[in-house]
Amino acid sequence: MHLTREEERILAGELGWAKARALEVIVKVGEAVGAEKLVKISHAHVSGASYMTIGEAGRRFLEELAKAGARVEVPTTVNPVSYDIEDPESIPYTRIDSKVLKGQQAIMKALESMGVKLTLTCTPYYLDELKRVVKQGEHVAWGESNAVAYANSVLGVWTNREGGPLALLAAIAGRTYYYGPHVPEWRRPVAAFRLSRYKPLDSAEAGVLGYIVAREHKSERPPLVDAWFGGEGPLKEFLAAIGTASNLAMAYIPGITPLEPGNEFEEVIDLSEEDLKREMERLAPPGKPEIIYIGCPHSSTHELRELLLALKSRGKPKVEIVVSISRGLFTKALKEGLVDALRSYRVRFIKDTCLIVSPFSKYGKDVVIATNSYKAYHYLSRKGVKVGIASIKDMVAMAL
Repeated sequence: MHLTREEERILAGELGWAKARALEVIVKVGEAVGAEKLVKISHAHVSGASYMTIGEAGRRFLEELAKAGARVEVPTTVNPVSYDIEDPESIPYTRIDSKVLKGQQAIMKALESMGVKLTLTCTPYYLDELKRVVKQGEHVAWGESNAVAYANSVLGVWTNREGGPLALLAAIAGRTYYYGPHVPEWRRPVAAFRLSRYKPLDSAEAGVLGYIVAREHKSERPPLVDAWFGGEGPLKEFLAAIGTASNLAMAYIPGITPLEPGNEFEEVIDLSEEDLKREMERLAPPGKPEIIYIGCPHSSTHELRELLLALKSRGKPKVEIVVSISRGLFTKALKEGLVDALRSYRVRFIKDTCLIVSPFSKYGKDVVIATNSYKAYHYLSRKGVKVGIASIKDMVAMAL
């Protein structure tokens, strides 16, 4: 791997032990995959911040880095944690014990001491500040599969699918390895999927389409997906699904992805309404839901408006509706009156976390959940939770 003089100085420890060790790991990973050089990054997003995900080993790793004086060189945000920091009891059917509380607090303290901004969201692309620090065509180092797919496919920023520790080390080094989505040629789609359909996809359908594409696509390079997404929510759920169901880091979406894809593909796959319907029926909720869950990845205000509209047309539900959302967007929704309006319909908000990275699955295995998110379905079902997929409109109808 070719290193600049500045990078050689960093590795030699001239800019501190922690930065040298961080860059050493980045270089070794880059060499392992055949990267020819490093590339400077303008932003990092760290995944794996929940104590329920990384446990004591992750806590010790972060505390040791912080103790060694590590500090991020670029603006850095971080994923959700194990519970709502201001309201640990907000997650239904769930108890947060003292070990989780103590471990999570230590993780956040270590991250904050390294200069990481505690955004605690898996949707950093909704943050207003991101628009000020990251521009189209820039290189970043993001963990969190849905955020990576959204960054590459919608924002036009370039990132690999980094693991949480590697994203943090890249933030400390200010660099990552030049490989995969960082290379222009890699980003060109090699296969095309076309869905023939007369109406736009809702968020649940978009997620299931993402699962189908991920299952059928045979390359690590991105597919082109020609489908009619019915707004921001469906687009987010589609990209979250391809990131969940495969190792894909992006999809080319005509009219959305800022890249010229070319017109030569190794294969073209036509998908039908029946293909989608068949999977939707297979993944439907296994009985009457006791919880309606929205916000995986974290909700946008657009989705909150969609939910409110559905509730207004149907009436007050008999089961609880749970929405996970970032603290920043919760504040916006509060100012718009969305929070109070939705709470009048039995909607419960949980901030900073979600059902996946919280202890919910430990206590909620006997609870039937309906969600519009393939990602939530994927992870909750693997933890033994009874869960199925349906549209927001259909879930509201189920809740009556």
